This record gives sequence, C-alpha cells and structure tokens, in this order.
Amino acid sequence: MPPGPHGGVAWGPRRGHPYRVMMPGEPKHYYLRVSLTEACAFRCPYCLPDGPKHLTPQRGLLSPPEIGRSVRILSELGVTKVRLTGGEPLQRQGCVEIAGEIARVAAIRDLSLTTNGEHLAKLAGPLRDAGVRRLNVHLDSLDSARFSAIARRSDLREVLRGIDAAAAAGFDPIKINMVVMAGINDGEIFDFCRFAIERRLTVRFIELMNTGSAQDFFRRHFVSAGDIRRRILERYRLAPRFQERGSSPAREWLLEGGEAVVGFIASESEPFCERCNRLRLTADGRFTRCLYEAEGIAVRELLRDPSVSDEEIRAVLAAAIGEKRSHHPEFGKTGELPFSMSQVGG
Repeated sequence: MPPGPHGGVAWGPRRGHPYRVMMPGEPKHYYLRVSLTEACAFRCPYCLPDGPKHLTPQRGLLSPPEIGRSVRILSELGVTKVRLTGGEPLQRQGCVEIAGEIARVAAIRDLSLTTNGEHLAKLAGPLRDAGVRRLNVHLDSLDSARFSAIARRSDLREVLRGIDAAAAAGFDPIKINMVVMAGINDGEIFDFCRFAIERRLTVRFIELMNTGSAQDFFRRHFVSAGDIRRRILERYRLAPRFQERGSSPAREWLLEGGEAVVGFIASESEPFCERCNRLRLTADGRFTRCLYEAEGIAVRELLRDPSVSDEEIRAVLAAAIGEKRSHHPEFGKTGELPFSMSQVGG
C-alpha cells in the first residue's frame, strides 16, 4: 500500500470506511481512555437524559487487575498516557484501586481523570496519592438553578468544593470542560472566562457532538467553536498558547495576557481525526480505536480465558491499532449513530 498524503500514513477501505494505517517507522504514542462504569447520576440532555439504557452488572465490568493487565499490554504497543472516564468514574467502587493499578505500569507517564466533580471533594486526596496527576472537571453552568436544570442534580456547591479540594491536593492542571448549548448556557461564556481568571484554571469550551439519541438536541442547540471564540474576542484578548496542538483535541489560548487559559474542542466544525492518537477500553471490556466504533474487540473474554496468553492478546490489539480509522464515519438516517457517550467513555 503506497504512502498516504500525510507523511507515513496509508489509506485503504475496510468495511466501507477508510482507515488510518500505521506505516513502518511511524512513532507510536497512544492515549488510552479507560471507562470505569457506564453509570452517572447526572442527567445531562446530550448524554443520559433518561438514564443509561443498559448497565453492565458488576461481574461484567473489568476488575482492577484486568484493567491493569490490559494497560500493561497496551503500554507495550505504545500507550504512554491513560485517562479514567465513565459514565462517572468516581461512582465505580474501587476507582482509587484501579488508578493505583495503572500508575504501577512503568511505561505510563501520565495518568489523568475526567469527572463531574460530585464525589471529588472526598476522593481528590486519595486519587492524587494513587498516582492521578491531572483532572478534567465537567461543569456546564456556574448558576445553581441552571446547573440543576441541566444535570437534574442540585450539587453545584459540591462540585465547586471538589475543584477546591483538587487544587489543595496538588492537581495541576485542573481543566474545566463546558459543553456550550444555544439557548441553555451559552449566555455564561463570559462567566466561565472570569472563572478561569479568578481561579487560574483552564476552561475548555466543547461543541455538542452529533451522537446517538442526542441528534435532535444537537440540531437545536449546537454552537460552533468559531462562534464561541468570536464572542470571547468581543471582551477579551486571546493569544495562541501553542503554535501546534499535536494530537490534542483542544486549541488553547492565553486569556488576558496569560492570566488564564481557554480551549476550544471543535470535533464537529473542525475535525481533528487525522491527528487522533486515542484508543478506548470500555467498562465492559471492549477495545475500540474510535469514539464512533460501534462494536470493538471483546478484550474481557480474552483476559478471562486462561488459555490465552499476554502475547496472543498483544497480537490481537496490535492488529486492531494498525487499522485506526482516519476520520469519523458517515452515518445515514437519524437514529443510526450507534452509541451514547456514557457507553464509550465520553
């Protein structure tokens, strides 16, 4: 297969979609997202407005040793960074133990976690002690009434206490993720800029994604990252933080002369799939190479089969990684997108 147009990348059809194929000699540095549970107590309208349609029973979830073994095998294939996700990862019993299992894998240089912050006040210290070093806190409103309307929870003060506890525990950076929704919370963009300045945090404004049952909601409430930037520039100065963002999904800018950082994740209006180095391990033990990959590889069954060696699992995963697709697939009729965020780790 000849080299592709992006230097060391070749292209070829697979089940109707082009895939990004690693060529010999191409650097292999992957970022693994490990979902600990599909459960989340929040009911955000773009993710779990009616609660999870399916929750894997406890026996079906990967155990802490199984997650540790998976990460160790994947680290031999180039995974150097891991992020714990969900659902809400801090709802998983043993989440601190799982963090410790991963932190003990020698090749993992960076262990981080994304949370809605509800349980962070009590777990920030133990997570830090277990080896987690960076946190993303999902927060869609700084207004108590609006926060409750979006998440159907009344825990804004608890989330803010969790952010304070994380800072006190030594987490750096702490990034705040805000999904911007037209007519719902887009009037708070300046409030989040002030929040970033006051607390010296990074705030990342995230576009809605056109996923699963949220497609109608997406059409009604989508706001592009470009529009968000234009609004911010009406009041603040922005300077690019990095000339190149590499494989990061966010374009980050220094706000007001470097007092704080704002980022924009534009997965719909400015896709970044060509640079994507993310892999995913779901709570029920499926390995996927793309957020939009419906099925994945049933790693749990391989891990629980005593006749299957680490070497055999590694060979299966290496073959899968070699076919990482180049961009979001095209889907047909409304309702066909095959997942919700809580199923694949957001």
